[in-house]
Amino acid sequence: MNSHNHTDTRPSEERGQTLLMFVLFMLVLFLFVGLGIDIGFAYITKANLSKAVDAACLTGMRNLSQGTVTAGAMADSTFHANYGAPGRDVAAISPTITFGFDPNNNRTLNVSATATINTFFIRVLPSWKTLQVSANAQTTRSKLVMSLVLDRSGSMGSNGGATALPGAVIGFVNNFDDVNDRVSMSSFSYAGRTDVALTQPFKAPITTAVNNLSFAGWTASEQGLTNGLVQNLSYTPAVTGGNTETVVRVMIFFTDGLANTFKYTFNCGARNIGPDRTLYDPITGNAAGGGCTIPNNIPSISPPPANVSTTSGCGPLTIEAQKRAVAIARLAQQQGIIVFSIGLGDGSGPQECGFPPLNKGFLYQVANDPNPANPAYVSSLPSGEAVFAPNASDLANVFNQIAAKILLRITQ
Repeated sequence: MNSHNHTDTRPSEERGQTLLMFVLFMLVLFLFVGLGIDIGFAYITKANLSKAVDAACLTGMRNLSQGTVTAGAMADSTFHANYGAPGRDVAAISPTITFGFDPNNNRTLNVSATATINTFFIRVLPSWKTLQVSANAQTTRSKLVMSLVLDRSGSMGSNGGATALPGAVIGFVNNFDDVNDRVSMSSFSYAGRTDVALTQPFKAPITTAVNNLSFAGWTASEQGLTNGLVQNLSYTPAVTGGNTETVVRVMIFFTDGLANTFKYTFNCGARNIGPDRTLYDPITGNAAGGGCTIPNNIPSISPPPANVSTTSGCGPLTIEAQKRAVAIARLAQQQGIIVFSIGLGDGSGPQECGFPPLNKGFLYQVANDPNPANPAYVSSLPSGEAVFAPNASDLANVFNQIAAKILLRITQ
């Protein structure tokens, strides 16, 4: 048997070229794999940066009421809290935070940040030892025109509301910008009144006014809302260089009970009629029934029924008072005003005129809340929200919930 030895008879040059091509192929493959992995690290860094600058933008703008220095510091702190501990970063990152104005004279906040990260695989190439990754975000804050409409009826003195309301309102308005926003305050009991006309700055006058509220009488919600609407619409957005500033209009309606008093023109002039048929001056709230004749029926603002009986107890008058208050809220919403309603009480106490002490359905309607419990919701009008504080101790928290929702709406 013959045995044969198989040997590579190719020239040594060819074998060398094959080896060189293999080495080059492996090097290219290594670089491509390394580039993919390092770019993956860069994408992760980019995502973290984007999350951090977005959060910083929102935080800074929503705290603009504390001044740009404080708001900027809070934005910086939020950036670092969201970006987390550096991973492959060459050095710590400091975001650039810039407040300004857009062409519509709205406040803007820009936050940008750049991270330089160490590469892992492709650092074998001198120019690829590091990669730079950047992210930026811009937030625009519309100016706020807001009307506070506050219940100062007698029941506020027995449920803790009279004590809790001033602090809750003061904390609430402190969330907004005393320099750029405008706020009014109206209140109602036997009659409505404007305590603070729409103004800027507003924090000091509203603090004084809410601390000086006294609580007594019925609940003329219709008049409170009317005054709030008038104040809100008293502001016309400024036009600069052909650009009209963007404003968000809001009304806050607070009550602890039923609307049960409304205005009607009798033979003696305009009077507020309470659930007990007593008449009051719609400006002063003083009893003013002298020389007045109260008809047995008053035309309803929203039939059916076509007429409101004034001799059948407080029920019909209370229903009509609620209808008229809702009608004013609808007028506000037709003007683009977002209405929030706040109710104090749990609705489980003794009934008043056949209604629970806090009629949630009424507050849903005032706010045009899309809650399924509100069959009267109008989808073509701005949607608001009704929120409830079961006890006076919950009032500050509920007002702050609404503040957060408003800040979300005015910050884009």
